Amino acid sequence: MASISTLDRTDSVAGAGRVKKSIRAHAAEVIDALQNQQSNLDALLRKHSVHLNPNDKKLLQSICYGICREWFHLEAIESQLLDKPLKARDQILSAIVRCGIFELGWMGSKEHAVVSEYVDVTVTEGRPWARGLVNAVLRQFIRKKSELKMERHSAQTLWNHPQWLIDAIQQSWPDHWERVLVENNVHPPMTLRVNRQKLDRDAYIETLTTQGIEAAPGSAPDSVRLAKPVPVQSLEGFAEGFVSVQDESSQWASIILNPQDHERILDACAAPGGKTCHLLEMSDSQVIALDVSEQRLSRIKENLVRLGLRAELIAADASHTESWWDQHAFDAVLLDLPCSATGVIRRHPDVRLMRSETSLRSLIGMQTMILDATWDTLKIGGRLLVTTCSILPQENQHQIRKFLERHADARLTTIDGIPGLDTLYGTQHLPTHAGGDGFFYALLVKSEPTNNGVSA
Repeated sequence: MASISTLDRTDSVAGAGRVKKSIRAHAAEVIDALQNQQSNLDALLRKHSVHLNPNDKKLLQSICYGICREWFHLEAIESQLLDKPLKARDQILSAIVRCGIFELGWMGSKEHAVVSEYVDVTVTEGRPWARGLVNAVLRQFIRKKSELKMERHSAQTLWNHPQWLIDAIQQSWPDHWERVLVENNVHPPMTLRVNRQKLDRDAYIETLTTQGIEAAPGSAPDSVRLAKPVPVQSLEGFAEGFVSVQDESSQWASIILNPQDHERILDACAAPGGKTCHLLEMSDSQVIALDVSEQRLSRIKENLVRLGLRAELIAADASHTESWWDQHAFDAVLLDLPCSATGVIRRHPDVRLMRSETSLRSLIGMQTMILDATWDTLKIGGRLLVTTCSILPQENQHQIRKFLERHADARLTTIDGIPGLDTLYGTQHLPTHAGGDGFFYALLVKSEPTNNGVSA
């Protein structure tokens, strides 16, 4: 529970004479940008946290992440409290109201401070005429809080997912859909990857125990699960490259690909670089890390330096091989396709707001282009591991089935020994399995085509 002194603190802005903005004004602006789909939550929080101290950054994140997890319920409560819908040009008021409702109903913040400051935010945001409106709505919520929090009259408000996504998950996983939706609304675990080049996993768990940090082995060979998240910089050996933060579902990708010494490996769509670094920790291989974003590649470079590893970094679109491939075929390719991210909603709760059936179709088309392009860079006998952090079959099993229909020289290989559901076209890990995020894996091997076009 946040204290009043923390909540009422204002950020120090560079430059004399500039008006200071309260944390609550920042929160309202982030939520307003989200409801207008201007950017994703992480990018918005980075933008609004530039001049904030660590405690205020944490508070802003708690408010905004919490609102995203309760988005559809808060939307329904707001509609009950307003006499009529707000005009499109005044949607910032909707953000102000939702922030206030969330703090009052879910964070336990003191009522007077919440109401007073969110009323003041209307002035900060150029809507002074709405002071009375926001005051009345928040005080009405205080009076009816217990009743309104209990009311969940639709599937959207019950599960806090858009209806199209509820339907898609229910249809795809009829035996698991309810638990998946529940898991999507909880705080994710913090999982570490121990650098096997530098120390043993059990030894590192003992080190954490002596620090008073409760930890246990994860399902992946190098993974360590923490009972509670801790600041990464406080982890023993983090700065020295002994350990990294990476979900165990993501760690399984490198284990499945099984890199060998002296192999030439492409990590396509590589940022933020967890898999790149894991591949290098597992083998003395040559890894080329490819990503379309130069900025995201800088994060890979930071991790490589911290871990004492080396890889070739290329900023390019994986689907346009003519711009980056040197025509030397790869022994193995790890292809983490851009996807809906429906397997990591608990880590990125704004995914439920930013995705739609239309955007899903666009992503599937992009995946197809990247798959076909990177297949051409693989040598005969080489391995292509396709992964996504999606739980939707359209991006996973269906995508692999269609790929096999297009490529007679592709053979799907069975993946053994990992948690998840075996399907006809790969392994699907749901966020309900063994603690990891939702993830999909399909391992393909390139065969020598015969004269009639059928793989040997």
